[in-house]
This record gives sequence, C-alpha cells and structure tokens, in this order.
Amino acid sequence: METGSGKTPLLTLKGVGDKVSKKFANLGAGSVEDLPFIIPRAYQDRSHPQPIPTLVPGATYTVRGQVMSLYEKRYQRRGTLEIMVSDGKGVLLLKWFRYNRWLKKNLEDNFPAGSEVIATGRVDTFAGQLQMYHPEMANPGDGEGQGIVPIYPLTEGLTQRAVKRAVEQSLDMVVDHFQEFIPRNVLDELSLPDLVTSIRSLHNPPAGTDVEALNRGDSPWHRRLKFGELLLFQLGLLQHRRSVRQVPGFSVESEGELENKLRDSLPFTLTGGQDQVLKEIRDDLSRGVPMQRLLQGDVGSGKTLVAFICMLHAVESGRQAALMVPTEVLAEQHFSNMSQWAEELGIASVLLTGSMGSKEKKKALDIITSGRPVAVVGTHALIQEGVDFPSLALVVVDEQHRFGVVQRLALRKKGESPHFLVMTATPIPRSLTMVLYGDLDVSTLDEMPPGRKPVQTIIFNESDRARLHLAIAREVKDSNRVFIVYPLVEETEKSELSAASEMADRYRKEIFPNLKIGLLTGRMPANEKERVMNDFRNGRYQVLVATTVIEVGVDVPDATLMVVEHADRFGLFQLHQLRGRVGRGTRPSRCILVATESVTPEAKERLAVMTRLTSGFEIAQEDLKMRGPGDFFGVRQAGFPDFRYAHPIRDRSLFASARDTGERLLDKGGNEAQNLLKSVEEFWSGKLELPSSG
Repeated sequence: METGSGKTPLLTLKGVGDKVSKKFANLGAGSVEDLPFIIPRAYQDRSHPQPIPTLVPGATYTVRGQVMSLYEKRYQRRGTLEIMVSDGKGVLLLKWFRYNRWLKKNLEDNFPAGSEVIATGRVDTFAGQLQMYHPEMANPGDGEGQGIVPIYPLTEGLTQRAVKRAVEQSLDMVVDHFQEFIPRNVLDELSLPDLVTSIRSLHNPPAGTDVEALNRGDSPWHRRLKFGELLLFQLGLLQHRRSVRQVPGFSVESEGELENKLRDSLPFTLTGGQDQVLKEIRDDLSRGVPMQRLLQGDVGSGKTLVAFICMLHAVESGRQAALMVPTEVLAEQHFSNMSQWAEELGIASVLLTGSMGSKEKKKALDIITSGRPVAVVGTHALIQEGVDFPSLALVVVDEQHRFGVVQRLALRKKGESPHFLVMTATPIPRSLTMVLYGDLDVSTLDEMPPGRKPVQTIIFNESDRARLHLAIAREVKDSNRVFIVYPLVEETEKSELSAASEMADRYRKEIFPNLKIGLLTGRMPANEKERVMNDFRNGRYQVLVATTVIEVGVDVPDATLMVVEHADRFGLFQLHQLRGRVGRGTRPSRCILVATESVTPEAKERLAVMTRLTSGFEIAQEDLKMRGPGDFFGVRQAGFPDFRYAHPIRDRSLFASARDTGERLLDKGGNEAQNLLKSVEEFWSGKLELPSSG
C-alpha cells in the first residue's frame, strides 16, 4: 500500500523457503516490501521479570526461569500441555488448553528440560498452584524476549521468532526506500512522524516508550499509519463524489401528478419526516447533477413508500426507475405492493430476479431494454450482463449494507448518470456514515407512522416452553399471525440447534396439529417462497416457521408475535430487524426471544438491550460498542477496502482530520494532489472508478 515501486520476493530472505513464504501470504505479506506493514498486535514490557513468589493471581507478568519438565496430560477427549518452570525462588506451571501438534513440537524443540525461558501471560491459581495460561514464550539465549517486545499476529506454521526475524531483515532491506506521500506540512500540523520513522519505531519501540499507548494503538507511530490509510480512503470518496458531480446529469421534470394521485388513494397521511425527505429528494432530482443520497430510517418508518414516490417522478418524466433489494422474498413483496399501486396509476412495472423462468425473464428484459417508462424491482439480477436500461433516471438500492460500493457502482453503470438513492434500516452514527457513505448526502426518517406501537420484548428460556406455546395459541385465537424464526434450515451433525424444517414438522404434527403452519427458507424455489408468503399474509397460514430470510422488509400487518429461537446466536441489530416484522399494524405486538441454556455473558447483555430499547438508533450505538464496526451489520461490506490500522469509532477524530485534509489538498490541486491520487488508486485497487491521475 505504501511501498515504492518494485517487489522483492520473500525467498530472498534468510530462513524463508517456499513453505514459509506461503505462510506469510496468510498474513497479507506477499513480498519483502509487505513485511514492515505487519504491525505487532500487542506489546509486552519484559524489562523487569518478576520473582515467581511475588506473582498475584489475576494480573499479567513476565517471569524468567528454567524448564523443569514438559508433558502432555489427556482427559478423555481433551488434553493439556504443561511446562513446569522454576526461577530458584518458586515454581510456576505454564499451561495450554488449546494446542496442536505443531505447537507441541515447537515447544519441545525450543524449550527442553534444563533450558531457560522468558514467559509472559496472565497468572491464576488452581488447586493452590500458580499457573500461567497460553503464555508468550521467548528464549533469552537468542537475545530475544527482553525490553519492550512486539507480539506479532501469527498463522499456523509461523512462530513469533520467525516473523520477527523476517521483519527485521525487511527493515534493513527496503524501509528506507519507502516514499512518504503525506505532505510535510500536514504531518507537522498534526504532530505526526514520517512513514519510515513510524514503521521502524513500531517494530522496535525505543526504551521508555509508553507501552499502554502502544497497546491502545494510540502511539504517534500508530496514528501516522492510521491517518495515512484514512486520508487515502477519504480522498478516494471525495474524488469519486466530485467526478460524479462533474458529469452532466439531467433533471427529472414532472408535475407530481402521479405522486398526488397515490397520496389521495392511501388510507393514511404521510408523516412529516416523509414529507421532508421527499422535498430533499425532489430538489435533488430537479438539478442537473446526479443525486447521490442515503436515506436511513428505522424499521417500519416508511422508506419503501418514499422510494416508490421518487420512482413515480422518474416514470412521469418519461424515463425508467429501478429498485434493487438483497433477497427474492423482499423483491417479490415490494413488487406485489408496487405493482398494485402502479396498476391503479396506469404505469408499467416489472420484476426481475435470478430464479425467474426464461420466458418471464425475457418478457421483463424486453420491457426494460425497450426504454419505455417503467418501475423495475429486482435483486442482483439487475446488474448482470445483458440487462440494459436505455433511459434509466433513478436507481434505488434498499438495504445498502448488504451490497457494497462495487455493486452500487455496477448498477449506476446501467444508465447514463442516473440519480442515486440508497436506503438502509440500519441507523448509522455520523462517524460511521463518513466511513461507509462518505460520497453521499444523508437524509433521515426518525418518525414512525401514526398508530404504530412499540413492540414489547420478553426473554424466555427453554424451561418456558409451555408458556411459549400458550402465547402462540392465544395470538392465533385472536385472529393474529405468528412468526417463529430459527437460525438454521436443517439439522447438521455439527450443530445442536433446532432447525426450521424439522421444527415446522414438529409444530404441525405434535404441538399444534389443529393449526395451519407454513415453512419459509432461503433454499426454497422463488415461486414457492412467494406462494408461502402470500398464504401467510392472506391468513391461509396462521403460523410461519422461517429462517432469517424474513429478516428484512417483510410486511404482514396482522402478524403480532415474533418468536426468535436461539436468540442468543443473533446479533443485536439482526434481532431488531426480526422484531420489526411485527407491530406493523395497529394491534399490540410482542417479540419473544428464546435463549438456549448455555447463554454467554455477551449474549445475555445483547438480549437485555433488546428488552430495554426499541429505537433502532439507540440499538445501533449499543451494537457498535459491543461488536465494533467491522461486524456492525452482521455482514462485511462487499467491495469495500478493509482498514488495516484504523478503527472507525475509536479513531473518529482522525477520520474528521483526514476528510478535512483531503478537501484542502484536492481544492489546492497541483502536483501534490496528483501524486496523492496515484496512491489513492493503489489503495482502492480498482474498487472505485476514479479519474486517472496521470
């Protein structure tokens, strides 16, 4: 990412052969120039080994002593690997519960009885014996393991010693040739060291360095690497945003006749939030610059209706509009609703999904490729080869987090500079919005439609089965409908979780033989999924047993009870999405989270949050705190650069600085900006279509 030109094979390093070279590839190092960027994951100050008798359980220490014995104990299916160490004043047991043959052989070869060892780790007691679990090991005879010691990420087949030696060789060979791409005045302004100084100091911290700052990733050298990748990231988004806005667009000319007709036909009035967002979008559509806007709103806030009204303006202007959604179930539901509205308004609508039959697909493609005004709803099928929109005016992407930058751009290419609206039910804090959608303007729907009531959330355990079945029976008796969601489709040997298909049979045959129970899974054919959802929506099924295929967007107003089995296996926001499938009518609704017997403390905390909070914005904040931004959405951003050093929440001040700096540098222009953009292109590796910097 930040190296000069040319790549040196790892095989040129002493001690690195074909096998070891492949191991380093697992750490992201394919060349000698990549090795310096394998930054230590932690640091330990081993300057002052502690006498064993002074160790206090619950703290982390470094000890130096002699190996008395190394042995393996077996307990039925499990075993432990143990090394007894003495420093002449006391005895300490080093213990591994998780190990493989490679680790066992490595310890036997490097730490035989009588050898010296420096061990660092957390100390506890068991049966009166001081023990250190899974310690970091070093051989003092090699001159390693003393002072401030870097701890590197590993992969099977690589030891700390091997990584350290390879990195040290790379520092001598290539680091001084690395080019600093951040202007000197910017480094001085932010009190950041240069690139070469930062890399050398991270691998060999000077004596007296604040070890806690190193472990927080908050040293000046860490901040330089973080700022570097954030600046390249922000420059990419800013350059993309500017390039799109420089492309001549077109204004969507419509009198709003179709919107007014739709509003008049609705049995409710749009909320003030929907009106405000529609005004922002209409203003964008009327300009000669392609709209790039994110619409975020909580589950059930009415985003889909806003999207359809926007699509009506495109169709009324004589052009095409497309809505892309992540699942076929959601596509079919949106099309079911939109096609009814479209028919009443006298406009054409088309559905396009991957599993459609050849005749249906050809008919849909003929309409799309004809260029006639049409509202199109579809899945990833919309961005496949052979799908062309001759007059595409508006692109809407629903549940944007399930696609990513590359897919978003692929759909944009289907037309000539269409307006672009992405939607998400995942409320995103501003600091994270800058990361995920730095090239978009943001609108927020924070008002729920009138009559919606908060969904009461309750936690049940396995011992509450009788209460659960009674709750289901009562809802059905009152002519309401019930969702029961499982995380798996069918039982597997590797899991003890109950499966949706298996439990649907059990509910039909044993628990509720008098009820009509449907089954919906992602593996079912598209037409079967559509039939099941329609039957459930229309009351032919009273209970629907399903997988998380119903997580997003499914709208059944008469559904008043959501049961989530094995709820402790789900992420916070996934639970919130599932809960959002009920409470969409005016009747009181509940969500029962059924936890397994072996609930972890983290899972208990997640479930407790669900009973306490109903706002998606508040839940999003909790989700960020508990899981971090990498897995914030339950899935990682497809087509999105991974941050190697920066953390979107902890480093939000650096994000802001990087964005401000990027704006200034682009505004200034000149050779400095051109040179930076070359680094930007390398960082993004083609994931964004950036203008050539040459």
